[in-house]
Amino acid sequence: MSSEPEVCRLFSESAPQPKDPTAAFFDLIGNPSKSNEETIPDLGLPADDGYCPRVAVGSEADRRRDAWIPSEKTRKCLISASTAAPGTFFPDRELLTMPGVLLEEELGDSIGDAVTTYIGEAEATQRRVLGAGDVTQDERGLRELVQNGAFRSAINLTARLLTIYGQGVGRAGHPSKHSPHSLQLWFTRIALLVKAKEFQVAQAEAEPFGQLDKPDLFYQFYPEMYGGRPGSIASFSFRLLLAELPMHCGKPKESLTKLFTILAIVKQMIRNLKEGLCEDGNPMEISDSDRSDSIRLWTGRETRIMHSIVNCALSLKDYILAMDILGQLCERDGAPRHMLLSALGRLHLQLGDISGAEVCFNEASEIRGTPPDLRELVDRGLLAMAHNQFAEAYTYFQQASHLEPSNVMILNNMGVCLLYGGQLKEAIAVLESAINQNPVHGLQESLLLNLCTLYDMESSKGRRKKFALLRQLSKYQADAPTAILEKLYG
Repeated sequence: MSSEPEVCRLFSESAPQPKDPTAAFFDLIGNPSKSNEETIPDLGLPADDGYCPRVAVGSEADRRRDAWIPSEKTRKCLISASTAAPGTFFPDRELLTMPGVLLEEELGDSIGDAVTTYIGEAEATQRRVLGAGDVTQDERGLRELVQNGAFRSAINLTARLLTIYGQGVGRAGHPSKHSPHSLQLWFTRIALLVKAKEFQVAQAEAEPFGQLDKPDLFYQFYPEMYGGRPGSIASFSFRLLLAELPMHCGKPKESLTKLFTILAIVKQMIRNLKEGLCEDGNPMEISDSDRSDSIRLWTGRETRIMHSIVNCALSLKDYILAMDILGQLCERDGAPRHMLLSALGRLHLQLGDISGAEVCFNEASEIRGTPPDLRELVDRGLLAMAHNQFAEAYTYFQQASHLEPSNVMILNNMGVCLLYGGQLKEAIAVLESAINQNPVHGLQESLLLNLCTLYDMESSKGRRKKFALLRQLSKYQADAPTAILEKLYG
């Protein structure tokens, strides 16, 4: 038996963060609602557990990865479950996690439907996209769908796979057993629902999991199956996703409360480790090297939570909190200070504090040294834009684009510079070129929304050009959010 279901990292591997952390920071046109899109970049934090190799179930690496401090109520229930004679422990229903798939019908092909309605059935019949029934009905098939960008089909397949665990359609509110595999399927499903911008469905299906604190989400609840193994069956990434989910549904304050709750628990776990205990506070013997590895893992996870808090603070427009957390991150040992200072500078720009941004950018540049890398060129371009020096900004973004030609954020900003310089046709040409050179990568949401806005500004012929984009989307993409489709045929 492997120590981790293959599906565990499926979603995160399929949708990597942009190399430059500011992909969503200065998308200046095309989308008036930014509440769910402002993010600080991936600042180089290692992937969950990625620093140590996987070994057999029950190993120290597994114990470290799965450690968690349950609530007092859950802790008492777990003691009862692990000490009761087999077949004699029957917990109250309120202590059980009883999820189920709520979508009664499978998600359809939204792009295909749009093409049929607005261009014609003949065009739609040329579309080829993988469906849930076109792949093997297992994790391998799920991975194939995700890697092909067929997120809605992947969501449909997760529903089929969860039926095996008694957690499919119509099973919400019914007791069922949980395993690492079933919970990773749920993590993948909810992450895919977020990716597809089906936020309300994601929130409704996630509700039974709460904060992943109920007893049946811990190994100790199943002593016959796991032999007294401690820890959380649910992954840390799932825990973080559930905390961030309300933010996607327009409830950033709720996310902030949940994130600070998780942060407090992780800080306590790190304190326990430094005081000679194991993560949950039990006096278990851990070797010095294992203790060091545990502290490194949980310190990294603490950093991930702080990144999420910054995102949440930006959604709330609580810039003071965002700056405070970024400042704390800068002071941490081994922190990528030049990247954090760059992010802090961009935050100053959002506030209109150009001099404060310059201080941060200059300090980041001194740490980084010469020659300027992509991030520094983008910083200089953003600063020039803040000074309304659009020609100079365009030059910096152009230099950055030579280093990373497929970076959509940079191409978007080049278009913005041309637009504000009174060169509308040239701005359109830049964005169209990004799509034509690499349709699979270039047909991204922010670029499409911006290009549609420019078409509307250009002439009344914009609708015809939008339909051309819809044809390209149909040819090269398996899925697209509803907002893009509405913009294309609106």
